[in-house]
Amino acid sequence: MSRCLHLPRLVLITLAAICAASASGQTLNDPSRAADATTQAGIGSSLFTKKSTNFPGLEKEETTAPESPGDADLGDQVILSSTERRKAFTAWLDSSLFWTDNAYNIGGVKTEDWFYVGGLNLAWQQPLGGRFYADAYAGQHWYRYDEDTRLNYDLGEIRLGVLAVLPELRNAILSLHYGYQRITDGIDHEELYEAHLIRLGLQKTFLIDHRNSIAAGVLTSFATGTSPDILQRHEYALQLAYNLKLTSQLHLSTVYRLSYFDYFNFQGREDWYQNMGVSLNYLPSDNFEISLGYYFAVNSSNNSFFDYQTQLGGISLAAKIRF
Repeated sequence: MSRCLHLPRLVLITLAAICAASASGQTLNDPSRAADATTQAGIGSSLFTKKSTNFPGLEKEETTAPESPGDADLGDQVILSSTERRKAFTAWLDSSLFWTDNAYNIGGVKTEDWFYVGGLNLAWQQPLGGRFYADAYAGQHWYRYDEDTRLNYDLGEIRLGVLAVLPELRNAILSLHYGYQRITDGIDHEELYEAHLIRLGLQKTFLIDHRNSIAAGVLTSFATGTSPDILQRHEYALQLAYNLKLTSQLHLSTVYRLSYFDYFNFQGREDWYQNMGVSLNYLPSDNFEISLGYYFAVNSSNNSFFDYQTQLGGISLAAKIRF
């Protein structure tokens, strides 16, 4: 408890449970941040589940935009030839098994654990005319830990928004979305976290040649309402990704994300979060993907209680249909 005694009473009460059972850390008390690393690992998106768009001016290209850590926020993209028939809906299942060296996302003594993530996803994208495209996503994921089942939680997400192609910026993609997140206890389904978000992003893919590409993007996420209030925060992020096509079915990707979190209801708490990793993605068919990945994350806060490092590695499977 000594690390908490200098805080004001409101924050002291909030953190009392954390200090009394420090092993539970952020994973139990703020599972929305616990999911950061798995989002980087591609949970909720995959190379072949990119939502398809025939962007004007790009009809002669047929290339897959590299998977990047902001895909879930910016809108996943496949640039298709004009002859391919549009299918507005994509539905997919994903199933992943991860190992982590810091299950509780805390500093000090770390605890290893394995956890499973399973999910259902549905995406929709449709031209609105000109440079604009409607974009929507709904997904539900279940997180289940092997050793400490107190960490189990369920994550539901909805995103509704618009994408715009910007020929002025060499066909960069501008995105604006409303997002809703709801996290419940995986044991008794008690609500742990709820947030309404406005997300604005800009992403550009640079094609080096037919095998190499780089994606860069910026993202802002504004929390308009959060429960509990103390976890309300704005996020400002920079993301970079490099994709190498080893073969038509085998892709190697490296990703990096730098995020700044402003917890404006938490006595001035500010976090800098970095996540970097590498993944090998195998696509034996248009409807199935296998991924192996390793990721390393560092969270640095002006409140040292929230400083931590964590490693994550595992395998992911995904299967989809488009209609």
